[in-house]
Amino acid sequence: MRKKVKICLGCLREISIHTGICPYCGFDPLKSENPKFLRVGTRLAKRYTVGKTLGEGGFGITYTGYDNKEKRPVAIKEYFPANIVSRDTNSGRSQKISCFDGKDGKYFQEGIERFKKEAKTLEKAAFCNHVVQIYDYFEENETGYIVMEYVPGITVWQQVEKQGVFQPGEMLALLEPLMRDLQKLHEKGFLHRDISPDNIMLLKNGKVKLMDFGAARDYTDFGEKSLSIVLKPGYAPEEQYRSRGIQGPWTDIYALSATIYKCITGITPEESMQRVIEDSLEKP
Repeated sequence: MRKKVKICLGCLREISIHTGICPYCGFDPLKSENPKFLRVGTRLAKRYTVGKTLGEGGFGITYTGYDNKEKRPVAIKEYFPANIVSRDTNSGRSQKISCFDGKDGKYFQEGIERFKKEAKTLEKAAFCNHVVQIYDYFEENETGYIVMEYVPGITVWQQVEKQGVFQPGEMLALLEPLMRDLQKLHEKGFLHRDISPDNIMLLKNGKVKLMDFGAARDYTDFGEKSLSIVLKPGYAPEEQYRSRGIQGPWTDIYALSATIYKCITGITPEESMQRVIEDSLEKP
């Protein structure tokens, strides 16, 4: 008789149905989290069970999750712009977010549209094996959710912190498949615009996956239209510092090259705007 099991909402492994704290990752589903986060065990879209919080940024919160229909682990990204919304799950059973009044309501709606566009961008990247896959997009609790592939592993930068810098040949072999997928995305008219060692996941099988398409955009005629300013110092080329800077495949190539430099030297490249003023070629 098969042992009765459930899914740990921390590490998404199967554990005994009678287990409280996970023996693998130590996750305690009864331990209170920040009241702005969705409660562990919340059901979304009558299908997805929300797990622990993986992380949060200025515009969103990411959780582990489980797809009860497809029987697979997932990652769930919630649109949650920290400066213009709030939520207190301790005050009642509601999981809805509250948006501040005034002009921020407009900003929130514009953000939802960008969030939805991120989901559509990832959907079109389904043919790429080294880009995180998206499964679903829906709106609930007065906000939006992207359900995507759960990618267990660590970032390439975490790997550097753990074991030291990569050798150049090792780094090239690791990223070459991703480079080919990035070329396919460029041929389809998409830019990632935020490549860095923190956005490339290293899987347990030794392969990599490109994450976080929140800054991704379509481009036409190699960036003839204005794109919003999105940048990460050290990895962003000078055109990303200008609202009408001409962005194209070269924008991502610069960031990927800076990522390689960081991972084989441990040093963040100097900001591109400073390099425009004064630059020198230094061997890694």
